[in-house]
Amino acid sequence: MPKIFGLEHILFLVVVIVLATISLILIKKYVKSEKNQKILIIICAVIHFSLVVWNRLAVREYDLNILMLLPTTFCGTTSFVFPFCIVFCKKDSKILQFISSCAILGGVLTLIYPDFIGQDKSIFYDKTISGLLHHVFLVFNFILICMLGHFKPSMKNWNSLVLGLCCFMTYGIFSITIIGNSDAMVIYNPLIEGTIFNWLFTGILFIILYTICLLVYERIAFKKEDRWFDNFVIKVKQKFNKNIEK
Repeated sequence: MPKIFGLEHILFLVVVIVLATISLILIKKYVKSEKNQKILIIICAVIHFSLVVWNRLAVREYDLNILMLLPTTFCGTTSFVFPFCIVFCKKDSKILQFISSCAILGGVLTLIYPDFIGQDKSIFYDKTISGLLHHVFLVFNFILICMLGHFKPSMKNWNSLVLGLCCFMTYGIFSITIIGNSDAMVIYNPLIEGTIFNWLFTGILFIILYTICLLVYERIAFKKEDRWFDNFVIKVKQKFNKNIEK
C-alpha cells in the first residue's frame, strides 16, 4: 500500500517535477505570442477542471448527483474555481490573487503530504491518482500564469485572501447545512486528524504566511517606489513628522 514519502510517492514527485520543468522550459522558449499563450492557458485550465471532476466522481463512487459532486475541501473548491479564474480574470484581479494563493499553497502542501495516498494497493487507484493530478495542476497552472505574466500578486490586493476565505467558509456552511455533507472546509474536523489545524488556526496561519510571501515578492519584483511596504513607511514618517511640527 502506498505511503507518504514511500517509494511510489517519491517516484511520482520526481516524475512530475521532471515533466513539469521540461514543459515549462519548452513553453517559455516556443510559446511567445499572446494568442498562443491564451490558447495554452485555456487547454491547461480544461485539463485541470477535467481532473477535479474525475476526482469528485471517483470520491462519490460515480454518483451523478450534481450537488453531491460539489467539493468539500479547500483544494477541491480551489481546483473547481481556479481554471475559470485563469481564463477569465484580469491579471490584477483580486479574485485571481486569492484563488492563486490557495492554489499554490494547497497544491504544494498536499503533494508533499497527501494524506489520501494509502486508499488502495496502488497509487493508480482512481481516487488517489485523480487527487494527486489535480493538485499537480494547481501548482503547474500557478507557475504557468506567473511565468507568462498573466498574474502578478501585490500587497494592494492583500485583503483578497481575507474576503476569499470568508466566501469559502460561507460555502462550507452551505455545504453542511443545505447539501447535507458531514463536514466541509475543515469546519468540524481538523485538516490533519489529531492536530490543531482547524479552520481558525489554519486560516490565521495562511494569512500570516501569505503576507510574508507578498512582502518578500514585492521586495524582489517591484521597484522601490512601487513597493507597498516602502510607501507605507514613508506615509507613517510623514505623518509622524507633521505631528512633531504641531
